[in-house]
Amino acid sequence: MVVTSSPQANFGFQCKDKDEAFQFYFHQHWIRLFWPFCKLVAWNLIIAAIMVTMLVATQFNETLTRRTILLILTAFFLLSHFEFLIRFYHYLLYIIVVTDKRIHRIKKTLLTVDDHQSTDLWVLQDINKRQHGIIQNILGYGSIILEAQDTEIRIHFTPRITEKYEMLTHLREQARTQISHMEELFRKGKTP
Repeated sequence: MVVTSSPQANFGFQCKDKDEAFQFYFHQHWIRLFWPFCKLVAWNLIIAAIMVTMLVATQFNETLTRRTILLILTAFFLLSHFEFLIRFYHYLLYIIVVTDKRIHRIKKTLLTVDDHQSTDLWVLQDINKRQHGIIQNILGYGSIILEAQDTEIRIHFTPRITEKYEMLTHLREQARTQISHMEELFRKGKTP
């Protein structure tokens, strides 16, 4: 999911500088939720099959046996849905925000993790795009690797990776032009 907006958009987020202008943001590709969703569906089918077998079969006539089996099935049902819900929230709370000056990678969980990593666009030495495999090329996702002097940020499962790569490269060049213009003004003794 990508939301593109004008640079004057008033989009506030954690650690945003007042001089930064929001450009776009994105979550990881939906394929990140595909296997957890398939696992959830498989667990639900197994639970439904066991329940139908229990209702049809005659060997489960004892109420204690039926209650025990229903209790175990309910526990598996709740655990499988809880696991998918946790993965879904991890998906929603992992966000990349790009402004005209920085790239912010924000990772959160509901209670335990609150990571924020920011990199200035003008210090990026290299921006790499990686798509390995048929699935990544067909679905248009991959990894973007941002290399600065001593740091490297890997953004995995980037949706529409070619579009993001071009936008980031363009924004990096704009940021470098702006910084070089400001340095030139400082050298001449003028303040912007």
